[in-house]
Amino acid sequence: MLTPLNPSFPEPAKEQAMTIDAPDTSILSRWARSLTALAVAVVLATAGLMTFHAERVEAQPNTSDWYTVVSRHSGLAWDIQGASTATGAILTQYDDYQGSNQQFRFLDLGNGYYKIQVKHSGLVLDLWNWDTENGASIAQYTDLGGNNQQWQVTQNSEGYYMFVNRHSGKALDVWEWSTSAGSVISQHDSTGATNQQFSLNPVGSTCGTDQVLADIRTASDA
Repeated sequence: MLTPLNPSFPEPAKEQAMTIDAPDTSILSRWARSLTALAVAVVLATAGLMTFHAERVEAQPNTSDWYTVVSRHSGLAWDIQGASTATGAILTQYDDYQGSNQQFRFLDLGNGYYKIQVKHSGLVLDLWNWDTENGASIAQYTDLGGNNQQWQVTQNSEGYYMFVNRHSGKALDVWEWSTSAGSVISQHDSTGATNQQFSLNPVGSTCGTDQVLADIRTASDA
């Protein structure tokens, strides 16, 4: 008689020999190609960022040093009224005490025109409301790059400067030939008179090699 197998002791499983499959070279090749493509993409992206950064740097205007701007006619200096930092604060003339509201620098736009920035506020001189009339207000405003914020700066043979607005074609002018502190600097038809002539007096001792002013002198002599 045959004795049935004891179900509590199953037949031991047969051991299988361990084998190592050969690597799939097609998968490795695809991985290599992917890694190479990724490396190339990283290099190109880095180069693109570097180029973009360089373009951003090159787009920044050259800047002059800081100056007080003094009227040949009155002997008074450009002054943002009340040392206000608000947009719309007007340009006047006042005793030259070299306050930061009396310090200006010129941002070269590279096309013969300049923005004029006020030190204490960081705002730029603006022909208010795009007014083209004689007597229009000159005020400080956020730099928007408009033609009413661009000025052609020239130097005459006696070393004085004139400032003509690109939008209106009119020159900065001590209004009504005033010699009083607090009177306004406005715009008027360009006459070249002494109330439209100004000297630039450097604040500090770093202005001897000012490239922006050198460019203005060169262009004025051309």
